[in-house]
Amino acid sequence: MSRIFEITEQIKTYMPKADVELVNRAYVFAAHAHARQRRSSGELYIIHPLGVAKNLVDLKLDVSSVVTGLLHDTVEDTHVTLEDIENRFGEEVARLVDGVTKVGKIHFISSEHKKAENFRKMIMATAKDLRVLLVKLADRLHNMETLGFMRPDKRKRIAIETMEIYAPLAHRLGIHWVAQRMEDLSFQHAEPEAYQALHQKLEGKLDFLVETKRRLAGIIQEALHRQGIDAQVQGRMKNMYSLHQKMQRKRLDFDEIYDFMAFRVIVDDTPACYHVLGIIHSLYRPVPGRFKDYIALPKPNGYQSLHTAVIGPDNFRIEVQVRTETMHHYAEDGVASHWIYKANESKNGGDTELEGFQWLKQLAETLHTAENPGEFLENVRLDLFVKEVYVFSRDGDLFALPRGSTALDFAYAIHTDVGNHCMGVRINGEPAEFSQTLYNGDEIEVLTSPEQTPSGKWLKIVKTSRAKQQIRYWLRGQEKEEAIRLGSHMLHNALGDFTIRHDVLQFAGCKDDVELKEKVGRGELEVSTLFKYLNKDISHSFIRKPFAEAKMHAASCCYPIPGDSVAGVFESGHGFIVHDIHCKVLQKLEDKSVDVDWQPTESCLYNTGIEVFCQNERGSLSLVTACLAEQNANIEDLKIEQRPGSLSSLYILLEVEDRLHLSRIFKALRALPHVSRVHRHHNESLQGQRVKGRFGSVFRSVASLGQSIRRTFVEKTIRRKKK
Repeated sequence: MSRIFEITEQIKTYMPKADVELVNRAYVFAAHAHARQRRSSGELYIIHPLGVAKNLVDLKLDVSSVVTGLLHDTVEDTHVTLEDIENRFGEEVARLVDGVTKVGKIHFISSEHKKAENFRKMIMATAKDLRVLLVKLADRLHNMETLGFMRPDKRKRIAIETMEIYAPLAHRLGIHWVAQRMEDLSFQHAEPEAYQALHQKLEGKLDFLVETKRRLAGIIQEALHRQGIDAQVQGRMKNMYSLHQKMQRKRLDFDEIYDFMAFRVIVDDTPACYHVLGIIHSLYRPVPGRFKDYIALPKPNGYQSLHTAVIGPDNFRIEVQVRTETMHHYAEDGVASHWIYKANESKNGGDTELEGFQWLKQLAETLHTAENPGEFLENVRLDLFVKEVYVFSRDGDLFALPRGSTALDFAYAIHTDVGNHCMGVRINGEPAEFSQTLYNGDEIEVLTSPEQTPSGKWLKIVKTSRAKQQIRYWLRGQEKEEAIRLGSHMLHNALGDFTIRHDVLQFAGCKDDVELKEKVGRGELEVSTLFKYLNKDISHSFIRKPFAEAKMHAASCCYPIPGDSVAGVFESGHGFIVHDIHCKVLQKLEDKSVDVDWQPTESCLYNTGIEVFCQNERGSLSLVTACLAEQNANIEDLKIEQRPGSLSSLYILLEVEDRLHLSRIFKALRALPHVSRVHRHHNESLQGQRVKGRFGSVFRSVASLGQSIRRTFVEKTIRRKKK
């Protein structure tokens, strides 16, 4: 157990002018506040704040952070208020304590909801001051170190949460010793059997590994000394969880693992790093593909080092990291090392808007657009847990994205507006699809247009939570505007210029007329219900007038196109949907439908289904697809069904511009020698159907042809927009 005088003495070693008296006062205040509390272990509660403060001192943080560590539970667990903290320790400490304090006195739907809201509050505070997150990590680390006194189910739950959120956060901040300690402790409680099995195997090999580490460190040190290089060589064992992960990922037995250890070589300057790398590669054979230069290309969190792997004596694989002393301090303590140098320059412990942590700002931005806290928390887990890919903008700026990200993810990483108006991309100078996966070193150029807006299909393309959140946010905004416009139209048709009274709003449960219009437009409130309340006869008052809506989406159950006889229905989560007037789905929603004035949009393509009857003769399908290609019609999907006799039905889902384009396609198809009949096919969705019949094997070439047509169309559109 750490004692307060040990903490204050340690602070003086890296911050000689620190106000340690403030730390002592905070300790006395916290001890008094927690005087009657004990932990699950039976120990006095003050041991926990002392442990948190010790972790913060090990990170060499400033006095305000250490004081916050001592006081972080006083507001949440005792009678102390934030006003008390501010009066005794200042506004800065009160702000940090508030950022770490959990959300209280609020009714939550579920424990997951509560967890998400607490995390949301912490991230919002972290966006203003990064020390909030550092204190939280120190708090979680000490809790993990004393987790053994809790119930097994609670231990496992906390361990999994730590593994999924807090350890990855520590890695992102570059505080790797904290992250690895959290991982090993979480592994111990989340998978106790696997942990014990691995622990026993390591104990049996420990003496050999320690001796091997000492011998290899001596060999490397001697080789560098002969070349006149003054360097520190440090060997370390890999943490248990990383070994377990490797065994699971590569399906290896313990005896098949050889890279149990890694070595760090610390030198005076950057040129010496590359000199040392050359010496090590001449000493031992390097493993192909394992060299990484994080000095020339630092990680987004500022980490710099040279990484390599070599085959050492007795076929023993070892990893070597080469860095300068400054790089080493940052590699050990990550962003926390920032306050060592800034504490004496700024009253609040340094510049809290650190460069290189754009991901934290983006994480905070998604909080404003997230509708579901649980969904946000899941997205955070995914973003923190995956490895990264490093790509460049056209201007040479480096971006780190989760591995598997697409070109559209990159557009949203630049800026939300760039993503929302992205109409094309170039990867390494070549036009590419939005959905193309990015790889290390790719250079991406994003082409934008004010007319381009997000589509629901984009949610299937993007992989990052930021892109998904921003697309959903935009779609929700459009959906709300559509509902308000539709509701306003329906109320005006039914009530004319009637002024919506306060009693009508109360009856409808709405705070204002905008909410009332939205409810009517969404179908949550029937116009007939308002008529009954107002003692009016809807049959005499309601006149259907066509509704003109700029954002209309064709229904996938009947595939109408502009010019067809259609009606519209607002569907929550999908927006304003246009159906063919004969659609069976529409007939079930007739009381919620309105007549619409649907006009084609320039450069917009619409899906529609057609049925082509043709003879079962060799070359029939190729003639049909070639004809569609000549008419600039892209095939989205196709199904073949055998008919009695020598006929087959081709159900084709096409992209067309309008009814005039469709009529030209019909005319061209009917002119083919093997085609007997062509007509629209409204009542069957082709999406997701498999190709059947004797032409099934040919469909791969049809799909390839369709993709080729699509790429040509995109490239032409990009060139036209640029002109």
